[in-house]
Amino acid sequence: RQADGTTIEILSAARECPEPFYAVLSSFSNQDRGGVILFGLDAQNRFAVAGVYDAGDLQKKILEQCRQMEPVVQPLFTVLECRNGCVVAAEIPPLDMLERPCYYKGMGRSRGSYVREGCLNVPMPDYQVYSYEAYRRKYQDDIRINYNADMNAVNEKALNSYLSMAKGRHPGLAHLPEADIKRFLGMTADGHPT
Repeated sequence: RQADGTTIEILSAARECPEPFYAVLSSFSNQDRGGVILFGLDAQNRFAVAGVYDAGDLQKKILEQCRQMEPVVQPLFTVLECRNGCVVAAEIPPLDMLERPCYYKGMGRSRGSYVREGCLNVPMPDYQVYSYEAYRRKYQDDIRINYNADMNAVNEKALNSYLSMAKGRHPGLAHLPEADIKRFLGMTADGHPT
């Protein structure tokens, strides 16, 4: 295709290891399919093989950058000998949802987390960083108890309409006391609305 993509990043390494590519490591780790970084192709010359300066040293420098990530990225390397030089592929595996977001430690979780949009690495929105944290810690913001309110603050007509609909959809609720149904549906806790 002669282009970067959602799961492919092409970086030149003919003379030295490319400038830090923490955003690529983060974005590939934070997507379900991971990604592959290819070193040794020349994007300016129709992605022809240009080779890498030193395959062994390049892998060490990639690993150094991977250790700057939280959690540490564990790439899988493949080195391919071509007529015009070596091409090094670093496969970046996806992280489990419980470990996300992967971020560059030097910038912190909120500023060092990235997502892939097409061929671009963009900062992860704050709400997405929070959603991973909420998933990991099992936050339930939608059923947080409002201790400053009591049931008099609730629209009784709307509440009764909702309860009727819930009983119709879930016949097993019909035999339960109304207070238990409200608690079961996450509408109340400790006598307060959520």
